[in-house]
Amino acid sequence: MRFMVLILLLKCGICFSQTGKDSLNKINLNPVFYANTLATHPFGIFISRINSNFQVKSSPRISVAINISNGNVWLPYVKAYLPLNEADKSAMRNIGWHERAYNYDTINTPSKTIESLADGIIRLYQIKLVIPLSANQELKINTRMFSLDPGNSPYASLTSDKFIEWFHSNISGGEDPFARKAYGFNQAKISYTDKNGRTFNVDNGDFIFSGIDLSYYRYPHFKLLENRNIYTNFGLQLGININSINPGLDFGFNPSIIKKINFKHGNELRFGVSLGALRHSVFQSGDHVQLSNNLFLLSSEFLLGYVMPFKNSSYFSIATTYYIQNSYNKRSDFDDMVLVGKRIKSHWHYAVSHLYRTITANNLILSYSKGAFAISVYAREDLLVDNAPDVQTGIGMQMSFK
Repeated sequence: MRFMVLILLLKCGICFSQTGKDSLNKINLNPVFYANTLATHPFGIFISRINSNFQVKSSPRISVAINISNGNVWLPYVKAYLPLNEADKSAMRNIGWHERAYNYDTINTPSKTIESLADGIIRLYQIKLVIPLSANQELKINTRMFSLDPGNSPYASLTSDKFIEWFHSNISGGEDPFARKAYGFNQAKISYTDKNGRTFNVDNGDFIFSGIDLSYYRYPHFKLLENRNIYTNFGLQLGININSINPGLDFGFNPSIIKKINFKHGNELRFGVSLGALRHSVFQSGDHVQLSNNLFLLSSEFLLGYVMPFKNSSYFSIATTYYIQNSYNKRSDFDDMVLVGKRIKSHWHYAVSHLYRTITANNLILSYSKGAFAISVYAREDLLVDNAPDVQTGIGMQMSFK
């Protein structure tokens, strides 16, 4: 259904754009603005993650962008046991993960433990300043903040528990597939205890300033590629995490490549691939909760977009992306892990198990720009369920200055 809507919108856009003139090809548009679609993950909000960059050129003017994302997180309480003795580890490896709890003495077996739960609407707020350094270089300064709330009306619509379960019951998914109704709607709580016994809690109404990201991007000119409408960029990112849960520095690298196919009246079809490598916790200060034991968070995102320019340097864009990131924790650690929780539904284990799975998501992004102002909205869904978040929507607004 999503891709049918995409095709219909593309056709409508093409027809509408053909009312313009060929001179639209010569319009020097600002870079297409895409809202920040990074997941409102209950761990990711404390880390400097890399947002894909699908711009084909640097920003010509100083600009300020504001992004707000709203994601529904549903991860009922789970406790995980990590055996310390090799004999116990070996025994658990030979048993299916869903049966280990019935064959494990949680009281007398030497173990470390992990406890996790997350429920509520995480709202991520970002304010970004973009400063052009030259014709093909720019600096981005981005602040990260978030809050947690139950998602009561009218402050949540598509991301509320009530709407999601209405969708499951009446359209797709079946009756209460994740046991939201069994646990109760509109809760707001995040709690996690790592294997070293360090704990963090986020409660209803909490507002946390998570950190600041400094990013440098360069858009090199390769004539051989640009003659074929292929553009590249690469970025370096320094993440400064100032929150008490994960204080320290992250460092990342982000190369991207975009291919444009030109049509009449300046319309463009764009294909893009953006890669990200984040070495988190390069430096840490004070006590911190272990949010990830993978040294690198590796990500990639694939873009398919259509851009329709109009007169007066305005445009409309529709795009879909597929995002993938490696697991927060080493997948091998799950081989002997014992999970304990209320087995109300088959998805009961995700509060811990999803930390050892690859994270994927699909985004549908709409953007419009008129002069110095641009706006972008999006919807995100994790088709391969990781439930962190379940459904996410967001909006971004950008203003450029002379």
